[in-house]
Amino acid sequence: MKRYRLLRGAALLLAGFVIGCRGGDPSAGPSADRITLPELEPGTRYDAWVGFSDRGITTERERRRIVAELEETFDSRALARRRLRRTRPGLFDEADYPLVADYLEEVRSTGAEIRVQSRWLNGITVLATGAELELIADLACVAEVSDLHVHAPPPGGWPAIPAGRHRSEPAPSHAGGRYGRSRLQIEQLNLDALHEAGFDGEGVLVAVIDTGFDLEHEAFSDTDHPLRIAAQWDFMDNDPVAAIEPGDPPIQHEHGTLILGTIAAYRPGVLIGSAPGASCILCKAEDDATEYMLEERWFVAALEFAEARGADVISSSVVLYRGYEPDAFDGGTTVMARGWELATGNGVIGLQGAGNAGHDDDPRTSSILTPADSRGVITVGAVRADGRIADFSSDGPTVDGRRVPTLLAFGLGTCTVSPFDRSGYTSSAGTSMATPVLAGAAACLVQVHPEWTAAQLFSALTRSGDYFRTHGEADPLYVHGFGLPDLELAAFAPDPDR
Repeated sequence: MKRYRLLRGAALLLAGFVIGCRGGDPSAGPSADRITLPELEPGTRYDAWVGFSDRGITTERERRRIVAELEETFDSRALARRRLRRTRPGLFDEADYPLVADYLEEVRSTGAEIRVQSRWLNGITVLATGAELELIADLACVAEVSDLHVHAPPPGGWPAIPAGRHRSEPAPSHAGGRYGRSRLQIEQLNLDALHEAGFDGEGVLVAVIDTGFDLEHEAFSDTDHPLRIAAQWDFMDNDPVAAIEPGDPPIQHEHGTLILGTIAAYRPGVLIGSAPGASCILCKAEDDATEYMLEERWFVAALEFAEARGADVISSSVVLYRGYEPDAFDGGTTVMARGWELATGNGVIGLQGAGNAGHDDDPRTSSILTPADSRGVITVGAVRADGRIADFSSDGPTVDGRRVPTLLAFGLGTCTVSPFDRSGYTSSAGTSMATPVLAGAAACLVQVHPEWTAAQLFSALTRSGDYFRTHGEADPLYVHGFGLPDLELAAFAPDPDR
């Protein structure tokens, strides 16, 4: 995965070796159709994905017992959201079943370190030597060993941060009033009307999936209005610190900090985010140094983490640039898209950047990248200060013909905090910047109408879009979607469909 910009350097990568379910009796020992791994160095350590062959459940009684336990132990906030907004049958399904403890112990017995666990994908990431991966591949309970990535910094270490990168910039000409630098990106959505009415996201949980975060900026540290962090996790290193840590690339926190600033910053007269009252779940699930397929698994685990802790809104500005052919972008094929489908099916309001590959007026061509093809998410494109579509904003359709992007927001010169100057401010561009601006707006709408279903929230936002209000439909050229939403209209205009 990478944010929407060109890749830098070669990946330390061994991906896609596979794999396939061997089936059979999990207790029967190594199968004849053994998992084939690439040639590995016995002493080299790899991050890798290990998928299990089954859920270890054989009777309906066991299923009922597990569901009963989930109803008793599941996070109360997440459960309430599922009751209100879940579109999948029931409250729980097989994706929620716990991993089989015996299978985890078998993997652990090889000497491998178990890292991230995913119920949704029925598997784990491990840190293991080549020799340990060979042992894991021989386990009858293992159906897949894939997405191998050499666990080491590049030869010579990480490059230094370029001089002047995202240092503080002068305030733009449109800065002013209470919002300061962020005035235009807030007013363009008429979001200031909700803020003035007292709806700034308070009581709403917004999750951000990105590279990592510097949480010490002055705009996150206002005495009367500090950044509220409800939960955080680093899926790369499997620890509870989403901020930059020793051993990280020096720009690991850069993109995530830019994103978080557009949502949660609070510095009156200087910069205010789109949902400064919201509480945040921070997920560090994207390696800034390079791109590899294992990041898909971290991404889904981050969605799972946020959903299980009660997130109302999840914002993602990461995509996968390689690993799939375009005909896979049908909303249900890639690992990331399937993860989003589970999250939104559980009632999460998901916002995903469309990408920065540009657009044209040909409805037969598409420049989106996964997971912007995901079903159920609001895919976000970018506009300029004057409301015109940004040249870089990607267009659809998806392979199965859905109109994306869904909505637009300010994404060219979006103002935010500087990742490298804790009292500085900067701007950045991309659908990756438009997405969190709109995610914060969606959080404010949830605060106004906590009783609305996901369909009602989607309807309110899309019907308030300027393209829809003018043309009565989403853009048939797949460039503008429903347009720029008007949050005051979305929140307060009467709508017979709601």
